[in-house]
Amino acid sequence: MTRWRKVIALCLLILLWTFCAEQLPPDYNGPKREVVIKPGMSVTEVATILKEREIINSTILFQIYAWLYNYTARIKPGRYRFVPGTDPQLVLKMLVREMPAFIFITIPEGATNEQIARILEENDICHRDSFLAVCSDTTLFRRLDIPFATVQGYLFPETYEFQTATAPQTVIQRLVNQFRVTYDNLKHTSTVNLTESQVVILASIVEKEAKLSEEFPIIAGVFLNRLRRNIPLQSCATVQYILPDRKERLTLEDLKTPSPYNTYLHTGLPPGPICNPGKTALQAVLFPARHDYLFFVAKGDGSHIFSRTPQEHETAMNRFKRTNR
Repeated sequence: MTRWRKVIALCLLILLWTFCAEQLPPDYNGPKREVVIKPGMSVTEVATILKEREIINSTILFQIYAWLYNYTARIKPGRYRFVPGTDPQLVLKMLVREMPAFIFITIPEGATNEQIARILEENDICHRDSFLAVCSDTTLFRRLDIPFATVQGYLFPETYEFQTATAPQTVIQRLVNQFRVTYDNLKHTSTVNLTESQVVILASIVEKEAKLSEEFPIIAGVFLNRLRRNIPLQSCATVQYILPDRKERLTLEDLKTPSPYNTYLHTGLPPGPICNPGKTALQAVLFPARHDYLFFVAKGDGSHIFSRTPQEHETAMNRFKRTNR
């Protein structure tokens, strides 16, 4: 038998074994190991990292499967967990999302429902439209004791492990439960005289205004001082929320945009959260810095200049304008 005949015979044997071998479903309840598949990784690189983590036993067989089933260009990047010793064909099917896979996703602080929906869809957790529809399901958020028109504000930013093709209701329940655990732990020792809904709304504004962790409590203190004195919050973040597209700098006309969320036109808090705040923002509202600041202006580097009087604030704004000419 010539060399080529031997190669063809070997390929036929592999094909026969591939199509006839019984595939056992993965043991999802077994111990798992984490694997990070980065964008642009080749099949060889993916096979190597899976072998190093003992997820698969053969890199060659993995690559043959990838070639046979045209999976080479369909492997999706992500942070996965697999049971060691899983059949390489099953691993491939999970990597291309033909079978349920366990993956990690991170919901960033300050994400809106729309942004979370995109993250979930990109990672094949659930479809964007289905998720957003459930976010406004009155039956669900009343059962979850959420006082707003949507679940926004209660979808806690964190890193989660989900199985692909998870029901939106399950995802929302998980994120809301994490909010409850975090909020209850923080609220336990707080002396701020605000309701839960007020804390969530104000934290969502602080989340969008603050950039540096040390300034979160200071900015929260500014807004609380203004609320006590019945001064409009005048938060640019609430105006950005009602505009169709985000702007680098708001105009005077933007500040006149009619909406109950426009805190330049209305005193007090807006009717609902403008994003989903994280732990730092919630903690800042529950434990604000004690001071007499009423104003702040962004310096352009993430930090702010804080002022007590309109005159100080005017000086700070003029200083900022001169610096950025």
